[in-house]
Parts: sequence; structure tokens; C-alpha cells
Amino acid sequence: MKRMVARIAAALAALALSGCGSAPGDKTSEVTDPKLYFDATVLEVREHSVLVEPLEGAEEGNTADQISVGTDSISEESSVGTLAALRPGDTIRIGYHGGITETYPAGIDSAFAIAFADDAAAGQSDLAPMVMVDGALYYDTGEESTIDGRCGVMDGEITSAVSASEIPATDDQSNFGTGYGYQYTGEGQIEIYMNEKWMVFEERE
Repeated sequence: MKRMVARIAAALAALALSGCGSAPGDKTSEVTDPKLYFDATVLEVREHSVLVEPLEGAEEGNTADQISVGTDSISEESSVGTLAALRPGDTIRIGYHGGITETYPAGIDSAFAIAFADDAAAGQSDLAPMVMVDGALYYDTGEESTIDGRCGVMDGEITSAVSASEIPATDDQSNFGTGYGYQYTGEGQIEIYMNEKWMVFEERE
């Protein structure tokens, strides 16, 4: 009898354990790739892709000197009408959701936008100051912080920068300069110490 009770208890324990683990929709298992951008020269235009060479200074060039960018996932609206007009030698700006296959040529299957570099720069000439932190973009609200009794320890620092007409693509990168410390101050909000003032930045899509 004791053995039977023990076997039943073991079976119930096994059933209970089989229900453990990540539940469907568990947020801890979700991965959101940041939007990344780089400029490149078109080498070859294909039916479903574009073979490009990253321009000097683009981090994507550290992966390979040639990258095949799939175009099936790019809508005509997002490509600013460039897909049909692409020619070898054109300089373009590519937006993608991260992830480059380690092949040769390397591959990007998550591109969401392609535009001629001059058009992209013209469209971004009036970009607001922004910084990327933990894969999210935080925009300057133009408001000065009202927090008193602030902790003196910084949560991070802006260590790299792009031009004022570009969107930051990596963590701790801004389009207004480097060397500024920041602190987390609330959900979707950081504050950056600039010109002896704490300025409020808010996360936006």
C-alpha cells in the first residue's frame, strides 16, 4: 500500500512539473531587434535582393565587405520609390531590424527601407536630438528636470555620435555629441546632464 501511494505521489509530481516553464506569450522570451541603418554602394541589383558594399565607417563593414540585402520585405512606400530605380554605383541608405548572416556575401533578410542616401539625409535634416539606450530611442523634450536630491552616480554615458541628420543606431550613441552622462528617472524616460543642466528625454517609437 505504501509503495502504491508513493507511485501515485511521484506521478502527480511529474505532471505538475510538466506544466512548468515559459508560458505562451511570456514576455521574457520575446526579442525585439532595434532598427539599424547604414549607407552602402550598390554593386548589383537582383530580382529579390541588392548586393551592396558598406561605406567606410559603417559597422556592417566589419562583418563583410559585401552584403546581400533581401528586398521582398520592403514596401514601395518604405523604399521611397528607389527599388525600381537602383543601379550599380548608387549610394543608398538601408534600414533593417538587426541580424546579419555569417556567409559570403553576408546576408540581411530583415530590411524594411531603402532610400538614396541624399534623399534620406534631406528627409532627416531637421531631426530632433536623440540617443539610443538599451535598444530604444529617447528624444529631447526640451524640458529641464525638476528632480531635487539626485543621486550622483550615472547610469551610463554617451560614448559615440552620428551627425545631427542621422538616427543613432547603437547603444549609448547620440546625434548631438559624446561625453554626456545620463540617469534613468522613470518608465520610458532618462535625463541627460548637458551644459550644466539635466534635460529630460522620453522614449518614442
